[in-house]
Amino acid sequence: MRTLALVESPAQLLNVAEWAYCARQGGADAHQGEDSALQVAVLLPLDPWSRVQLARVAELTAGHGLDIARFEIRSGTVSRVRQFAAVRRLVAGAERLVVGDLFSGMVQTLLPSAKARDLVIVDDGTATTEFVRIVTEGRRLTRWHQQTNGAGRGGKAMDWLSEPSLLRSLFTCMEVAQPPGIQVVSNAYAWTRSRFPHPTVRTGADLLGTSLVETGIVGEERYLDAVRAIVRARGVDRYLAHRRESRAKLRRIAEVTGVSVLRPDLPLELLAAQGPIGHTVLTFPSTVAHTLPIVLAGLGIHIELCEIDEAWFTPDTTSHAADFLREMAESAKKRHGLPSMRPGPGSGSSSYAADRPGRRS
Repeated sequence: MRTLALVESPAQLLNVAEWAYCARQGGADAHQGEDSALQVAVLLPLDPWSRVQLARVAELTAGHGLDIARFEIRSGTVSRVRQFAAVRRLVAGAERLVVGDLFSGMVQTLLPSAKARDLVIVDDGTATTEFVRIVTEGRRLTRWHQQTNGAGRGGKAMDWLSEPSLLRSLFTCMEVAQPPGIQVVSNAYAWTRSRFPHPTVRTGADLLGTSLVETGIVGEERYLDAVRAIVRARGVDRYLAHRRESRAKLRRIAEVTGVSVLRPDLPLELLAAQGPIGHTVLTFPSTVAHTLPIVLAGLGIHIELCEIDEAWFTPDTTSHAADFLREMAESAKKRHGLPSMRPGPGSGSSSYAADRPGRRS
């Protein structure tokens, strides 16, 4: 079966590699047993650090069943139109599509060309939870932190996605209820764990950054106050930046905390699997609060959740976005038994209360 994966981020490329590994082991579904290399079309983003991470993930997955081709479809080069046309032809000729982000405007533009009767949606973290909710409720494809604004490409994508003849499966590490007409396959990060079984663990504590400021959900001053408080409370000596965090914000974090600020050249799941990783890892409610407990299971690394206080939200933060973050935090605590830190309501407060649920799964 001619299979094509559409990838736009380092995490999506990693999860395509995980799906391909699962398929080769016979663990995805009855349609996924071929030995030929999986063709991957990387739709290169403009963000320079995302491109760095994509290149590094491509290096690590080389020789592991992926045939990776890169396409410049967003740059201002003359060849952009030809590159897009080439991807569209690949989409039209595929019998199965593996898609990393159905919320992507670029993917939604390409889907009307698809003739595939088999669709696999690979885990894209927090987007997976929202996708399941949207499919269940029959709503338009819109990211959890954005407002809906008409039908557009998302409506056309949902029309194709809802075709009765389309076989659909969701490959995810998230704990989700099975959406109508979609098979759910568990992503246990088996490829990552087999590739890097023994990470180097260092003695310090790592705080994982988030792009909630960049997406307009959390105010920068509140975030800086929270980071400073977490560093003091937990003895953090290293801040691992999210690939979308701005240089200016990272410079301020280094200045106000004195910690070492690093911008990893790999997704955090692969960085943690290889190490060096802190013996304590602190994270805000995000995808890694769900992925790292799986990647690092049984290795004795302490993972702790830093919850978001409502006082951090910007005036533009929707109630849906706020509820979504709360649900992400609660599900991480419930499913993985993560202890959590709760900030006090005041700006700059260093008072954190530890919440340690008794149940671990």
